[in-house]
Amino acid sequence: MSSKIKLIKSSGIYGIVQVLQKCIGLILIPIYTVLLSPDEKGITDVITTIVAFFSIFYSLALNSAVIRFYVDYKNDEKKLKDFWGTCITFVIINSVVLTAIIIIFRNIIIIPITGGIDFYPYILLGLISIALNPIFTIFQSTLQAKEESRRYALNNLSYFLVNLSLNLIFIVGFRLGALGSLLALAITDVIFFIYTIINFLSLITLKINKEYLKSALKYSLPLLPHSLSGWAVSMLDRLFLNGLISRAATSIYSTAAQFGNIINVLTSAINQAYVPWFFQQMKDKKKNEDEIVKMAELLTIIYCFLAMGMSLFGPEIFKLVVNIRYYEGWKVIPFISFAFVFNGIYYFFVNPLFYNKKGVKYIAIGTFTGALLNSIFNIIMIPKMGEVGAAIASLLSMAISCVLVYFISKRIEPLKFNILKMLLFPVVFLLISLLAFKIDTGNLILSILIKLCIVFIMAIIMMLIYRSDIYKLYMEVKNRK
Repeated sequence: MSSKIKLIKSSGIYGIVQVLQKCIGLILIPIYTVLLSPDEKGITDVITTIVAFFSIFYSLALNSAVIRFYVDYKNDEKKLKDFWGTCITFVIINSVVLTAIIIIFRNIIIIPITGGIDFYPYILLGLISIALNPIFTIFQSTLQAKEESRRYALNNLSYFLVNLSLNLIFIVGFRLGALGSLLALAITDVIFFIYTIINFLSLITLKINKEYLKSALKYSLPLLPHSLSGWAVSMLDRLFLNGLISRAATSIYSTAAQFGNIINVLTSAINQAYVPWFFQQMKDKKKNEDEIVKMAELLTIIYCFLAMGMSLFGPEIFKLVVNIRYYEGWKVIPFISFAFVFNGIYYFFVNPLFYNKKGVKYIAIGTFTGALLNSIFNIIMIPKMGEVGAAIASLLSMAISCVLVYFISKRIEPLKFNILKMLLFPVVFLLISLLAFKIDTGNLILSILIKLCIVFIMAIIMMLIYRSDIYKLYMEVKNRK
């Protein structure tokens, strides 16, 4: 199997399972929006944001080190078991210590940023998830490193099915509201923590090797600012909305962002398959550079098409599945969708820095700048434009971060990316997507038909531009059968 076909196959597996996961989440939206008021749903959205923030300090980006150093140790089983064992042992110890610190100093560390949400039981349940989930994440990273996409996908799908079942039991069955959602997440993380320990023990040696820990942290710690900046760019807007407007505004925005976040799910899934493939291609950079660049361009167009479709049909989707209390949230979708398109392009530019160990320390410059600008844009735009202002802030900050990382990467580990072309595509597709604000015929069927015509015309144009590349890929797939 050629490397390109393997990439497509792995991307398909990652993509399918993550889309299924997201569909499960979207299935719950009608239930959430009917059974939970915007204010109550805002509790889960704020806690989820805080969980994502503190999880960065629990894992310390060691999941990235697990993937990167696999290339170095995969031919020596003992070294690999010792290295992975060192990472997992350190994360377990770190999780225990940090959880104790947060609980003891909760009035200083966490209470001030929750907007009046009770520590017991809401925040405490969030802490359980924070403490246990990093172990499962690292285990999944080992599967990603070994390109075991099927097993990775099965684990992820199982996680979300368990979480879905518990949500239905607690929210629909017992009517526990926001408490039920957080309880379901905590129990799910307990289950998969146990599952990870059972399945991971044969692959690791539970101990701390000082040299391996030093190497892993030397690689991962410079990524913390990058991870924090990434969190700020994608999630800080919830806390700003909660503080500057209301908890209800946060929940309306988060509900709409779930649809735009489908683009993030897909770009992340593809990147999970792309990273191991990219690292292998970079071993012979001179030979494979053109293929890397062309693959990035084709994937960028795919991202743009998906974002355009999600944006154009946002109003119709909301009319069908979302309670009327949340309907205005559809206006957020175009900006969030294309923010994640830029984030997908960002992956292509940042991966050379992950590959070049000397480049890791520079990654945070771009993402930190994006996070800083995101905060400034949120403060300026949210009071004037509400949820839409938060979405535009995310779009602008991700686009700027993408461009900045490109120039950093070009200096450290240059590749022949055509940045003008890769940035022009999302701009053009976004402008077309904004027609969603104008196409309102009053007839649902007619509006859908007009938008389908727009998508069809854009598809024809792109196929004509890239017809030779599409044909080559088609013949390669055909010949492998």
